[in-house]
Amino acid sequence: MRGYSLDGGGFKSMKAEDVKKITVIGGGGSMGHGIILACIQGGSYHVTLLSRRNESCQHGLNLIKDGPFGLNKAVERDKITQEQANEMLSRVSVTTDYALGLKDTDLVFESLPEEIDIKMNCLQEFEKYAPEHCVIATGTSAILISELAGSLKKREKNLVGTHWFFPSNVMKLVEVGRSELTSDDTFKFIIDFLVKIGKSPIAVKDSPGFFMTRFINTYITEAIRLVELGIVGISEIDEMCKTGSRWPMGVFELLDETASFDAYYHAQCYLYETLGERYQIPALARKVFKAGYLGNPQLKPGSKGGWYDFFGVEKKYLKKK
Repeated sequence: MRGYSLDGGGFKSMKAEDVKKITVIGGGGSMGHGIILACIQGGSYHVTLLSRRNESCQHGLNLIKDGPFGLNKAVERDKITQEQANEMLSRVSVTTDYALGLKDTDLVFESLPEEIDIKMNCLQEFEKYAPEHCVIATGTSAILISELAGSLKKREKNLVGTHWFFPSNVMKLVEVGRSELTSDDTFKFIIDFLVKIGKSPIAVKDSPGFFMTRFINTYITEAIRLVELGIVGISEIDEMCKTGSRWPMGVFELLDETASFDAYYHAQCYLYETLGERYQIPALARKVFKAGYLGNPQLKPGSKGGWYDFFGVEKKYLKKK
């Protein structure tokens, strides 16, 4: 029997050990499929991949099975057995139906593009179909949790922010943001759950970009500006980041190989809108984005490629792997 308890407002709060079913909205994406992997590898949870399009569902399943950080790779690296991989995969289901995907679920991770209207529409669907006790964790990397809560009529206390990092089943850090409307029970629940599946959650205040996005976007933006000014090329920047700062990946390699350029772009637009000139997006970034070069097409279907492809620069880093 699940140990729900009522707070003063009648909200049924949960404990981490009560979770049986999880839904990942946008689970077909580069971050969402990793969240699914983190959940099925971190516990005996049944996880539903919920997406509007059948193609996205299939893409997500393919990444879960055969992606660079998927189950088959884990078997090849002797992290898990084939039997364990098969068992984990058996706990994943897919649907394009929000009513079905949110029925009886205990925890929802939203992993949709960093566009406020898309996320707000998702939250309205959550409020319509998810059970009262269910917590929803938005994956926003920049948007205020309180602003997103504006789309909810009565479930603001169920909403919390979980900013994951790629690959989300490998990287331990999850940046957890709460607004003034997030209940203490919801906040404690998500922290406890993340610890339970092996993550290292760190709490931050509700602010545009929180800490990590402001920090990361600042050095990405400066690197783009230096290319824009003709001071240095993208390959040279990446090489200096790795050999001079001992980073595992350079700035443009990161944007390309993790297909995270569109997340950077939308987040930077929001930071500029909310925080001003300091976060103005470089004209070159806008040019590359509008041209459709969003990163690795294997992770971002429809992308024409990444920064290296846009400039026609040889990907020397691939030869070193």
